[in-house]
Amino acid sequence: GAHICKCCSKKSKKFDSEEELRLHESEKPYTCQYCPTRFKNKNEAERHQNSLHLRRHSWSCAALAGVQAAFHPSPTHASVASICGYCGEGFSNDPKNWGVWSDHLNHVHKFGECNQAKKFFRADHFRQHLKHSHAGTIGKWTNMLENACMKDEVPPKNR
Repeated sequence: GAHICKCCSKKSKKFDSEEELRLHESEKPYTCQYCPTRFKNKNEAERHQNSLHLRRHSWSCAALAGVQAAFHPSPTHASVASICGYCGEGFSNDPKNWGVWSDHLNHVHKFGECNQAKKFFRADHFRQHLKHSHAGTIGKWTNMLENACMKDEVPPKNR
């Protein structure tokens, strides 16, 4: 009879013998604490648990508290310039130029045009969203935007 693996998340694999099944499982020594899925390394197991079962944090465009929250002080010229968290472009801090910030976000990055209800439970998935939906370029500036778009979540009860 077939020996079926229950440790692979996508599709269960069939093996001809118990020995082959055990060998397969031994290649993935890290087991999820919440389901039978197994992983080759500890980081993969933790990422799976955090994004699927624990969901302590989420990232979403809706969490961004307005246009100004998408910008952060320039690391080199904090008093006079701010950096766009989507692309790293620098802008004058003069309040008269905040319209320029707004135009930049609306026209270049389609600010507010995506599905505001969408939440991401992995930062790398949120980064992909920024890149594909908002013409974002990933760099050091992205971390500040990620932090501004991150919320703590109430963990789900039964997962």
